[in-house]
Amino acid sequence: MTTGPTPTKPDYLVLGHVTKDLAGESDDASPGGTVMYSAITAQRLGLQAAIVTACAPQDDHLLDGARREGVWVHVASSPSTTTFRNVYDQSKRTQYIFAQASTIYLEDVPRDWLSAPIIHLGPVAQELPSDMAPRLRDCLLGVTPQGWMRSWDNTGVVGHSTWPPPPELDHLPDNSFLVVSIEDLGYDPQLIDHYVKLAPLIAVTEAADGAHVHSVEESVVVPSFESNIIDATGAGDVFATALFIRYSETGNLEESARFAHAAAAYAIEGIGTSKVPDRATVEQRMRG
Repeated sequence: MTTGPTPTKPDYLVLGHVTKDLAGESDDASPGGTVMYSAITAQRLGLQAAIVTACAPQDDHLLDGARREGVWVHVASSPSTTTFRNVYDQSKRTQYIFAQASTIYLEDVPRDWLSAPIIHLGPVAQELPSDMAPRLRDCLLGVTPQGWMRSWDNTGVVGHSTWPPPPELDHLPDNSFLVVSIEDLGYDPQLIDHYVKLAPLIAVTEAADGAHVHSVEESVVVPSFESNIIDATGAGDVFATALFIRYSETGNLEESARFAHAAAAYAIEGIGTSKVPDRATVEQRMRG
């Protein structure tokens, strides 16, 4: 049997911190972060995914789940790992950050990986520099900016700033696709009109109420799929990844958003990444 040359570049590259997530008062940690959910989604949808992240050496095992899926992983050195704790009081959530890993620079990315056709900037804790996006022009550049909208006080309590938009979004290149949630916008629908001007392509998700998807030529509302929600963690990352992938394949905003909704609807029916679907499952959900 003959085989072709070993590929040197991924199909889908995602940059950001893998996180150590603590629940309640427990010290048990689980891996989190956009890089985990997005890379596993891309891999299961049939692409070769790659992660560039930063974490402490003793926490490298947080990436084992991605490696088992076949995701390529490159870890930049860091003395610490970004660590969050979510504390719930009835329906109210308070998020704390206890540690922050090192900044990730383009120089940390293996050179061949920068040729990936889809590059996803997925910051969770201010870890990607503001000049990164304008330097990535030869790809579909996906941007999920939640980590640029986070800040925290000296006790570690995390807050979100929706206006003005973070400076990292001031100069997005014309190959950018920005995805934000209405939660990111503080549930203020008036901010949608401002954010749609920040990139040539943008999706604003509203959970069960679907997504507003915009380009220079069109603006459509795409409904979501019904789902039996078990764990909504990472739903936005699954949606964004599936959206970027399908748009790169079709150039059709509405069809790509339907595909993304179907992927996210299935993913939230299990814990963590256990139900992130493959392509056949997404297509079956769309037909159903």
